[in-house]
Amino acid sequence: MIVSIIGGTDGLGKWFARFLKSRGFDVIVTGRDVDKGKNVEEELGVTFTTDNVEAAKKGDVVIVAVPINVTEKVIREVAPHVRKGALLMDITSIKEIPARAMEECVKEGVCVIPAHPMFGPSTPSLKRQVVILTPSERHMSNPWFKRVKNFLEEEGARVVVMSPREHDRIMGIIQGLTHYAYIALGTTLKELNVDIRESRKYASPIYELMINIIGRIVGQNPYLYADIQMFNPQIGHIHET
Repeated sequence: MIVSIIGGTDGLGKWFARFLKSRGFDVIVTGRDVDKGKNVEEELGVTFTTDNVEAAKKGDVVIVAVPINVTEKVIREVAPHVRKGALLMDITSIKEIPARAMEECVKEGVCVIPAHPMFGPSTPSLKRQVVILTPSERHMSNPWFKRVKNFLEEEGARVVVMSPREHDRIMGIIQGLTHYAYIALGTTLKELNVDIRESRKYASPIYELMINIIGRIVGQNPYLYADIQMFNPQIGHIHET
């Protein structure tokens, strides 16, 4: 079986390329950086191409794993070329926009399963990790859905099934509100010219915990956090509240 990962040369896309290759799948990855792609090809034993459309045509499973801000554009580029009987997925942190784009663009007979793995590329395995699936009702009756769900559960993942809208509402709180609050706290500390190292001398356990969480958030991919705030349709209401 061929799995084509659009954007599989970095981040979670690369994680799934490595993981699926280790499980015996033939994996194609795409990316714009040829040097990086060739390195991934050699490192993982996968096939690299810069051509998203050709990769989509070849895949029995096509996974869109690009940054949130270009996900819809890439879906509309590749989805019409996914062949009948194949499976199209995405693994971004928002679900309403990509789910709608995939549903609008695929041929009849293509199964669509939007997904959100609740872990990052440093995670060693799927064991005890949450993976959210947000297929429409008609795709839940497709054999691909049971196949994907069973595969993930057999690998030790905890699979949660919900609608794209409900996903974005919940993630707007779990991710959006949490990130927003801690980024606001970090920004306030910066504006107050707080010497974090000095402040730790007098810190309570709660303050230490807060500083550690802020450090973890600001030390990761800022574009991902920005995209979650900007592209989740439910975030505006949460911010206003």
